[in-house]
Amino acid sequence: MQANRDEDGVGSPNAEAEVRRLAAIMFTDIVGYSSMSQSNESLALALLDEHRKLFRPILASHGGEEIKTIGDAFLVEFRSALEAVRCAIKMQQALSQRNLENTSVRQIQIRIGIHVGDIVRVDGDVYGDTVNLASRIESVSGPGEIAISSQVYQQVVNKITFPIEKLGEYKLKNIATPTLVYRIQPIIDHRKPVKETREIQSRFAVLPLVNIGQGEEYLADGLTEEFISAFSHLPALKVVARTTMMRYKGSTKSISEIGSELNASSILEGSVRKHGDRLRITVQLIETTSEECLWSENYDKGIEDILEVQHDVAEKTVEALKSRMGDKKALKLDTKRSTENAEAFLLFLKGRYHLAIHTQVEVKLALDLFEQAIRIDPYFAASHAMCAQCYMFLGFFGFIPPQEAFEKALPSIKLAIEIDNDLDIAHMLMGRLLQDKWNWLGAEAEFRRAIEISPNSAEAHYRYALLLNDMKRGTEALAQVKIAEELDPLSVAVNQIAGTVMYFVGEYQESIVRFQRALEIEPRAALAHINLGLAQFEEGKVEEGIAGVRKALELDPKNIMFRADLCYILCRSGRESEARDVLVQSEAQANTQHISPVAIAGMYACLGEKDRAIEWLDKGFVEHSPYLGSLRVERWFDNIRGDTKFEALLRKLGLND
Repeated sequence: MQANRDEDGVGSPNAEAEVRRLAAIMFTDIVGYSSMSQSNESLALALLDEHRKLFRPILASHGGEEIKTIGDAFLVEFRSALEAVRCAIKMQQALSQRNLENTSVRQIQIRIGIHVGDIVRVDGDVYGDTVNLASRIESVSGPGEIAISSQVYQQVVNKITFPIEKLGEYKLKNIATPTLVYRIQPIIDHRKPVKETREIQSRFAVLPLVNIGQGEEYLADGLTEEFISAFSHLPALKVVARTTMMRYKGSTKSISEIGSELNASSILEGSVRKHGDRLRITVQLIETTSEECLWSENYDKGIEDILEVQHDVAEKTVEALKSRMGDKKALKLDTKRSTENAEAFLLFLKGRYHLAIHTQVEVKLALDLFEQAIRIDPYFAASHAMCAQCYMFLGFFGFIPPQEAFEKALPSIKLAIEIDNDLDIAHMLMGRLLQDKWNWLGAEAEFRRAIEISPNSAEAHYRYALLLNDMKRGTEALAQVKIAEELDPLSVAVNQIAGTVMYFVGEYQESIVRFQRALEIEPRAALAHINLGLAQFEEGKVEEGIAGVRKALELDPKNIMFRADLCYILCRSGRESEARDVLVQSEAQANTQHISPVAIAGMYACLGEKDRAIEWLDKGFVEHSPYLGSLRVERWFDNIRGDTKFEALLRKLGLND
């Protein structure tokens, strides 16, 4: 909540002209409003105004007197507890219905708290313990819920149609004695995965353009990615992602074969040839079953016309697809260009080509190319976003200090969003930064915004899934990874992340299938090996599981997280002495070089040494380790869950229930 309150949540009454009476007090606030304000202030203010207009007629119809608004909160007085609860139910139901009619980024969720008792009325305001307690009870409720005190419960039990659940006693801030709290859940969570809300009428793919020239591979790959990106913004199309499509680079398979494998009804293919300053591009749209050509075009232009050609190909492809789809209005191409400067655009394509190689040298080269593009066109939002992605890569893998990476990436992302608020990659990168900074609600808002802009972005879906998994919202995480799987079935990353989410929700057989699929695509994928071993272990295949974990360590012997997994699996199988050897070796390494304190903490937790585990977790907190984000779900810490200090750390991270 944005409002500044004093320590008691309310002020002190003026002794003059005070009136005492019995009343029911309601407190409400918008979930995640502060984070929303930081990431998109104009949207936050618009939604705040909309939610006030929605609720004020409902409050009046139930005899509620609006005392005041405090930032995003309502403070309301009712003559009876029953009317207050009935009003709260109506408010949550009205908001739920409103959310069904709005996009994900415009969702509003509120918490409500209600208490009944004596209040003091002074000059139109209300004071007293009843007001304080109502504000504290509100913080106990979850999104879409109503929290009530035992006094309210006694007055409404058996008088409303919804069940009332006893949550137990809570030690609330500045309330001397524990408070018994009950919960009412008047709505079913109607939030649906993106897949269910969009009507997919056709599956579409873009084959990697064939480079006919010499040494211009970046141009063919770059234009391929640009086409995929342009079509991915169309909700009516289900567009196969770049990672999967690049698996078909150089393939001799027929269009009908590829269409059958991808379940795609139409495919765009073509070639690129650059000769000096001339550019020749040939493209054709093929219906996969009959291999009928739906549209084709040959372009022979100067290199300075590349942006015009790119836009014309996308526009004519969409027009050809419209004739085969029922809802023609659903295929409306965004005509906005990322830049109007051909030279800057070519530098951008080169930069993205080098970034995809993912080595320190190539990423630094990519960064230089993106910066050159920005010098030519300072308003090239996508280049700003790609600079941020380079810094994040260099920081994540330790090529530059993580804090330096954050400090350089954040301004680039902010500028990209300021220039183009509809740039999906910028919102996705902002979500990743906020997630690393433990701003869970802010990160969620950014991932949902990225998906809203580009519903076919497999990466946005799986990044969002990882966030949901860390927040222990497994069902929602599963929905997101399943969408990512459909969009990018041949991606190692997608299969690994899908398997990871399934592992944490206990779907071990399904997770094993995903990890095995990832290894079919890339046999040396160490993460898939270790997670496959962990899942097999949970299925009772102990030796097979341990072998899988050891295989991962052979592939990546310096990975401290893999060692923590080995320690975990050895402890679980009764090999504590071997597990302790892993810990001793890891601590020795920590004396000579920096390694994640969270991994060491996990090993101590596996061995049941709570104090030492907490000590290392505290070190991780001080250095702001991004690995702490998984603390709520990571199995290493199962032995110390419930420990007072561990639960306190979860609260500091914002990961408590």
